[in-house]
Amino acid sequence: MRRLVFCGDDLVQVELPERTRVIEAPSCLPALSDFQGAVREALGRPLGSPPLRELVNPRSRVTIAFDDPCLPLPPVPRDPRGLAVEVVLEELFSQGVRRENVNLVCAVGLHRKWTERELRHLLGKRVWMVMGPDRIANHDAEDPAGNVNLGNTANGYPVEVNRRLLESDLTVYVNVNWTSMNGGWKSYLVGLGTYRSIRAHHNPSVLSGGSVMDPRSRFHDILREQGRHLARHARMLSLETVLNNRVWPGPLDRYLSLSRKKVPLPFRVSRPFPQAAKSAFSSLLRAAYSPIAVHAGNPDAVHPETLQALFRQQNVRVDEQADALFLALPNICPYAAFSRMNPLLAMNAALGYVFNMHLGRPVVRKGGVLVLMQPFLPGFHQRHHLPYIEFFERVLPQTRDAREMEARFEEDFARRGEFIHAYREDHSYHGVHPFYVWYWGAPALEHLSRVIVVGAKSREVVERLGFEYAGSLEQAWSMAGEILGNGFSIVHLAMPPIFAAEVP
Repeated sequence: MRRLVFCGDDLVQVELPERTRVIEAPSCLPALSDFQGAVREALGRPLGSPPLRELVNPRSRVTIAFDDPCLPLPPVPRDPRGLAVEVVLEELFSQGVRRENVNLVCAVGLHRKWTERELRHLLGKRVWMVMGPDRIANHDAEDPAGNVNLGNTANGYPVEVNRRLLESDLTVYVNVNWTSMNGGWKSYLVGLGTYRSIRAHHNPSVLSGGSVMDPRSRFHDILREQGRHLARHARMLSLETVLNNRVWPGPLDRYLSLSRKKVPLPFRVSRPFPQAAKSAFSSLLRAAYSPIAVHAGNPDAVHPETLQALFRQQNVRVDEQADALFLALPNICPYAAFSRMNPLLAMNAALGYVFNMHLGRPVVRKGGVLVLMQPFLPGFHQRHHLPYIEFFERVLPQTRDAREMEARFEEDFARRGEFIHAYREDHSYHGVHPFYVWYWGAPALEHLSRVIVVGAKSREVVERLGFEYAGSLEQAWSMAGEILGNGFSIVHLAMPPIFAAEVP
């Protein structure tokens, strides 16, 4: 059967065995007709909490925290977080809260700090005119004066967070849920946390305990325990938004659809273009995601409602596992937002994110094979991904085992002065971040017997990651057959848009 698939910045046609089961995303749900009106209503009738107007007075000190621009992908022309923050500010000012008592914090966690231009895009012109730039800042997980240690939970998990959570009379967290991994207590404990508390759940032992996309996993259990410990010290109100899955706006929606019969002419013409030109064009694309639901209130009350709405949009039932999984992915990863892809992010997008997009079991059986079509572009952004370079050049040649990496190298990268300085002052991801990128994909590597890559620009890059290189899709099927035997079953997850498989 012939299918259109993305391979990096190219849209190509491939021939798949006729026995391939193709799983596609659910239909796009309708957008809210008045998103800002829905935000006002949510703040006026929150779940498990008094209304916002009853939580503040003219003397109140308020922090508005918000997710960083890593998601959604591609970015949207007018981000719903900025629209939601507009409403929150209007509600606060209507209650007499003074501008100088309100601070906005981008919850970067251990991601890179975002530039003024990037934050202005996320928040929008109106918010920036009122609050920026002096009252808008990135969270700094390495600022000794800006974070506070709240001790340990009953099971010994540290809780260390941005000091503004404790010094504010109220923290409103504005979130967009693009996957089931996000939102809930993760917003506060990761976005506003430090390495000391984040490492409690971002480690190989915890991540092997179920998909991070599954709210029943150990990962989320620890976050809930840390969150309830935090709730004894801070007053918080969550404002969570769920988006639909309409990736492309207007005519592009049909033009870039994977259900087309032929590759559009511009993609056929652009195949031989330099990679830099194709990447530059792709970076200009904007998505058409729109809000379908918004809820406000106590984090424990809000997040289950958020997940129900998200599951309605994203979940697809898959009745049985397959022997092999075929993925073909664009050059998209949260940690490449407003930056560039690199080999570690390509691994993370496929094995850390898409492989984990399931509830229950993975779509491919234990010992199965992943055939992955992705260019694995060599090279790294010298500022944004500074610690990735040494991870790729020094750590991977010595070990690909996540637990060994953790024991031998993680602490050095996390504590090294040059990486801390680059994180705090030069818009670099934290020194530990490439480890977390690898850990995210480690359960998939343990589950699969082989990862075979087609379409890679460099065989050396693929083999450095521990994958096998195939010169063509036909060769990849032959290599898979060496392990799986003749007539093995195949499932293809046709993305974008993203979705989650429910495998009973």
